[in-house]
Amino acid sequence: MAINVKLVLDAKALLGEGPHWDEESKQLYFVDIEGKSVHVYHTVTNGHEIHRFEKRVSSVVPSKDGSLIVTLDDGIYRYHPHSGELEVIAHIEADMPDNRFNDAKCDSAGRLWAGTMGTGNAKDQGSLYRLERDGEPVRVVTGVGCSNGLAWDESKNCMYYIDTPKLAVDRFHYDSGTGEISGRETIIEWPSKEGYPDGMTIDSEGMLWIAHWGGGKVSRFDPDTGKRLAEIEVPALYVTSCVFGGERLDELYITTARVTLSEDEHTLYPHAGGVFMTKPGVTGTPSRRFVP
Repeated sequence: MAINVKLVLDAKALLGEGPHWDEESKQLYFVDIEGKSVHVYHTVTNGHEIHRFEKRVSSVVPSKDGSLIVTLDDGIYRYHPHSGELEVIAHIEADMPDNRFNDAKCDSAGRLWAGTMGTGNAKDQGSLYRLERDGEPVRVVTGVGCSNGLAWDESKNCMYYIDTPKLAVDRFHYDSGTGEISGRETIIEWPSKEGYPDGMTIDSEGMLWIAHWGGGKVSRFDPDTGKRLAEIEVPALYVTSCVFGGERLDELYITTARVTLSEDEHTLYPHAGGVFMTKPGVTGTPSRRFVP
């Protein structure tokens, strides 16, 4: 049986990414990387705010102190939405001007995990970082092509990670007390000819929901067996990420992009770059705020 997907915000984002559901405010945050903007969708009122930046912004995570933590091309920043003030927390990879940040999330302890990617011809020059309490970024994974999806399952002491060009999902042993990771192993071989693995979230049953960049859908996988359990078709070719939200965390919000569409594809996917929502029949896990 097909699962109904509806457009909830026709954002027309060039590269919509990084959705974060804020349980306290009932707001969905996401970014338009190439549009250099942070978007806030008020699900109760259907209001829509846009905060614009001078550089590309690849992720947004609300902080416990009311600010927003954002990753721009060159570093991690604290943004105050009411005043527009932007404070640098850490500059990253200043010696690598062809690199930029990509996806980022917080674990349950409120630590920010953020990864980079190369934009030039050099391959595997990105890294994954963990931001410590003192504001110092620690490089935890190197040789990354395009740092993407992140998810944690503390009941299994593991962290899931996607480096998109590797066409796989990897699992690390994860220490929730220290944030240390070890023992990397590939658990899902990505289906061929179905686009690339992009953003990811995890549901309350420990299953992974992964966006297909260039594949027009989101798939649910069992990380223990590597098998696909379900798929949801999305009326956009470039599906970038997803997150559970709503009062009961039973709504799956899906971000998409339109930046690389041809003229014919724009006609075929008129709402590409929008945010879609579906109720897949399972509940999710909460997005975590940054804890300074």
